Amino acid sequence: MIELIQVCVFSFVIGGSGAWFATKYGSRMGIDDIPNNRSSHVEVTPKCGGIGILIAFVISSIMLSIPIYLWFTAVIVSLISFWGGDKHRLSAKQRLFFQFACSFVFLIFVESFKSAPLNSFFLLFALAVFIVGTSNFYNFMDGIDGIAGITGVVAFTLLAIYTHMNGLDSSYTILCIGLSFSCCGFLFFNLPRARVFLGDVGSILLGFVFSCLVILLSEDMTDLVVMAGFLSTFYFDEIFTMIRRIYKKESLLRPHRKHIYQLLANELSISHWKVAVAYGVVQFFMGLTIIYCRSEKVFILPLFYLVYILLFLFLSMKVLRMAAEK
Repeated sequence: MIELIQVCVFSFVIGGSGAWFATKYGSRMGIDDIPNNRSSHVEVTPKCGGIGILIAFVISSIMLSIPIYLWFTAVIVSLISFWGGDKHRLSAKQRLFFQFACSFVFLIFVESFKSAPLNSFFLLFALAVFIVGTSNFYNFMDGIDGIAGITGVVAFTLLAIYTHMNGLDSSYTILCIGLSFSCCGFLFFNLPRARVFLGDVGSILLGFVFSCLVILLSEDMTDLVVMAGFLSTFYFDEIFTMIRRIYKKESLLRPHRKHIYQLLANELSISHWKVAVAYGVVQFFMGLTIIYCRSEKVFILPLFYLVYILLFLFLSMKVLRMAAEK
């Protein structure tokens, strides 16, 4: 209990301190997000607020004796994202190269999947795509005030609940709670109006760590599907948007603001914090029902996912029609 309290207090303070530091010195360091026609904000804002979350995660991992192959690869990915996304500009290919390299290094050391009944290369590649995809999806969904931070609180809290219910190593439960608290500390400077953004250093980090923890903590593929569902609002929005853009023959590498959450905040003029809170509340409810399906009635899990997907599609089409009428 003492260890849990220490990690929570430390993570909250460091997460907030990093965000405060970015508000004070981010502009002096030349790490600003300058608004353009694709932005959902109108003021120049520092974008390296996630540095506190990174520091809190690393120190908490060391305190809890978390395997080095998890936190060290996450640090490399986060720092490259800072250098190549927040501070300077690396090409998408260069960033993907480093992300895949770190993903494979992590996967090589994960023992829980070494005996999986699948071709080893296929499995490693599929899981690497999952890690890299989740990392970038999280980054793409960090486009309005509060949404990435609130979803981080919810997703890692759900992971903590699931690991505790299944009697897994308590160190990971505490780590997940610590990550939630570090996101809470950051949110003090990101809501209701952002004074600082997570930046790639924070958003890529949260996506990478989330997906790695899902893999590391899964005892079978059902576990993986369940825990991945703790970020389903981000997956649904991003994949739906990608499909629409492919259908319209648009380049997926071209920046845009066509996600459903962006249409709600921009075209429909709903306050950022309201959209962010709505995504968080929906995600928390979905996560709890998914946990229930896994623990009580595993056979209805696919049905729940299907219902959620259909509901998201219905609401998304409604948002698209409303936005088109504006």
